[in-house]
Amino acid sequence: QIRIMIFEVRTFPERETIIKERVFPGEKIIISYRHSIAKTTVWEIYEVTNDMQLVQRETDFYDCVAGMPYVSFGDEQFVQEDGKFKIKNMNRIINLPLYYNVGAIRENYLYIKDKKINLSSLTGDQLVTIELKRCNLWEKYLYDM
Repeated sequence: QIRIMIFEVRTFPERETIIKERVFPGEKIIISYRHSIAKTTVWEIYEVTNDMQLVQRETDFYDCVAGMPYVSFGDEQFVQEDGKFKIKNMNRIINLPLYYNVGAIRENYLYIKDKKINLSSLTGDQLVTIELKRCNLWEKYLYDM
């Protein structure tokens, strides 16, 4: 039986689906936002795994000020590269569903496949859930209707 992995973002608590995309193991998903203190963009880079996990692999940012990452842990690497600070080689498994607070003025974006989705304009000030779901082809057909 063929199983399909779906990346889904829903409003909470309403559970209105705002993003639904088929994803594959190894695929990167990026969430970016404007930091409230530094007023610069932060990028959180995640990877979808074979076992339906979302793993944070990297965080990129411009400034090291209050509230920003400043240290790496374990095998992680804190580097300065391409004019940014980066924490690379991360292996932080995200507990799903991930509850994520979108802000109307925080410039929250989701990068998935070749799409750049403005979450801030889509939802305004809204708590959302981010999940990975698995379904078969028949469920996928019904799911898309």
